[in-house]
Parts: sequence; structure tokens; C-alpha cells
Amino acid sequence: MLRGINHIVLKVRDLKTADRFYREILGMQRVGERSGMWFYHAGGHPHDLALVEVGPDATQAQKYQTGLFHFCLTVENEQALAELYNRCRLANVPNLGTVDHTVMRSFYISDPDGHVVEIGMDVPREEWDEIANPFAKDRAYNIPDYSS
Repeated sequence: MLRGINHIVLKVRDLKTADRFYREILGMQRVGERSGMWFYHAGGHPHDLALVEVGPDATQAQKYQTGLFHFCLTVENEQALAELYNRCRLANVPNLGTVDHTVMRSFYISDPDGHVVEIGMDVPREEWDEIANPFAKDRAYNIPDYSS
């Protein structure tokens, strides 16, 4: 029986560019490497993400191709979500929007290779447990300002 997702591996054009994004902006820790592949830890497993360098001529996936749509990294609470949102904004990371998914509140960004990354926080179950289908509808979400 399955018990969860362990890690994800992304193809990137340039490891150093992707490394700056995942380490310096998102705060992941690089925990290992081998030829053409670097491994990162976000708190869950020995590694949560691996990046494989495929070269500068690699093309970005197109909108109507099959493949990965996005992946989600989680933070502990709404304040951590707001802090990371602001860090991404200040670093001019492409922001693709904010959403209240009922079970999770999130924002979406694009990494240097065009991979869509959702950054989210779980909503406490008691806030949505009585809703018949909590996945039926998304709502607009404004990330609170914790900067003051």
C-alpha cells in the first residue's frame, strides 16, 4: 500500500541558476550531488527535490502537453506563507496567483525553467471538515501582511 510521495525530480537547463532559486529564494538545503544532479531537502525526507541538468538548449514544456502541471511545497503557517510570498516578490519571481483551495491556501510561482511551484499551507481540518466536497471550488485569497 502506498503511504505518500517521497520526492520529485525536475529537469533544468542550468543547475547553478536553479540552485540559486531553490536555495536562496525558497530556502531549501542542498544535501548532495552527483554528476549533473543536485539533491535538496525541505524537511520531509532525506531529499525532497532533485534537479537534473539537461543543458541550455532544452525547451520548456508547452501548455497543452502532458506532464507535470505543478508541485507543491508547504510551509508551517500563514505567517511563513506571507514571508515567503514577500521574499519571492522582492526577488522578482514570476507570481502566477494566490488561491484559497478550502483545504489549503497557496500562491503559485514559476521557477527559472518554467516549472510551476505552489507554495501552500494546510488549513486546519476543522475549518473544512463539514463541507461535503471541499475540493469543488477555489476562492480568491489575499495573503495577509505580516511585515509590521
